[in-house]
Amino acid sequence: MSRKARSQSPNSISSTVSASSDHSTKVQEEVVPGKALHRYGYSLFALLIFLGGVYFGITYFPADGRHSPETLSNAELPAEVLDRTVVPSSRPEDFFPAAEFRQQGAILLGCQNNLNVVPELYVDIARAIDRRVPLFGVVSTEAQAEEGSRLIRENGLSTDFIKFVVLPSSSMWIRDYAPMIIRYDSERSIMVDAKYTTRTMREKRKKDDFMGFELARMLDLPLRSIPLVLEGGNLISNGDGMLLTSVKTVLENKKSHYEHDQIMHMFNDFLGVNSVYTVTPLFGEPNGHTDMFMTMLDKNLAIVGEIDPAVDPTNSEILDRNAKFISSITTSSGPIRVKRIPMPPRWGEHWRSYTNVIMANGVLLMPSFSGVDPAIESKAEQVYRSSLPDGWEVKRINCDKLVSLNGQLHCISYNIPSFVSIEGLLRRAKPTKSVIE
Repeated sequence: MSRKARSQSPNSISSTVSASSDHSTKVQEEVVPGKALHRYGYSLFALLIFLGGVYFGITYFPADGRHSPETLSNAELPAEVLDRTVVPSSRPEDFFPAAEFRQQGAILLGCQNNLNVVPELYVDIARAIDRRVPLFGVVSTEAQAEEGSRLIRENGLSTDFIKFVVLPSSSMWIRDYAPMIIRYDSERSIMVDAKYTTRTMREKRKKDDFMGFELARMLDLPLRSIPLVLEGGNLISNGDGMLLTSVKTVLENKKSHYEHDQIMHMFNDFLGVNSVYTVTPLFGEPNGHTDMFMTMLDKNLAIVGEIDPAVDPTNSEILDRNAKFISSITTSSGPIRVKRIPMPPRWGEHWRSYTNVIMANGVLLMPSFSGVDPAIESKAEQVYRSSLPDGWEVKRINCDKLVSLNGQLHCISYNIPSFVSIEGLLRRAKPTKSVIE
């Protein structure tokens, strides 16, 4: 059974048109008096359709799928397009999976039933972001939306700190199952939805698996499916055509009989990236995700975890090898600079990380944990403060209750780039007062 509806990309549409135009059938018929007019009338009509198709096809479905404002002037556009409200001209980075250190249009937080379990977490996040970006808590029912609104009011926050939107889903780990947003010209974006973990897990979390349909409808974006198992927490974009993932992605998709080259080609075809690099996940960490030990603060600046070899020699070596490999990658801004950040000690069987962060338009939320040496947390915070651009703030969010669930801040958040309209979310959100006054 097909998992998700598939929308054609401009490339696939162009291919379809080309294939149709290459197949023509020549029909010889006798010219009968009285029928010539009909024949020429049909020919003229067909010619008009063809010319219209050429004109509008070139305008809306460029063969390379990447018309930019610089390559298409206003004189070439029909009047109805010129009258439309469009987002500002993009920078080149916008045409790849958007980086989280770029300007964000909104951030979604997975809440569901956890509003009752860790209510203070969502209050702390809303207060720390302080309306720098519209913040939406994702809940499964109208009752949960009302509960979230009441929680915010009772904690002395106004309604523009966070709103709640109903998107039926099973878990709060929205980073992993929400579709990726890709921009392919100055006006149009598309959501690319991947398979969500294994078939067994998809049966248990059907709502998570299909949430992308409703989110795409709210954002008024087409949805296309990529036939790979991908998890958002295991994909890090530098916003410039490069993706980093762990070898788990390759191994998981080889189970579906995809070879390494096929997987890489699909990344390019569906996500538009130029290069994909794989790193080794932490040994014993159950998710196998890159966001548990690294993040990126710029196109060529990576923050990679560091573990004392006396505490955990195996993972210390893994992280050192990853850091060395990442520093060998060259971007359009030069080689990637790597800064190391201490990894907090494990809490029993559970992992803690300072790279599982939320970036929200000038503020970085860093996980904080009880019982960790204050000197370690201060050193981690200083790594960010010395690496982020001027004007950025670093704020700590206690994540003790998330640790036992094998996740932290990045895992429960989802970034919507600034070039995507959030009007659909605003219309459906509770309370109904405007997010930004």
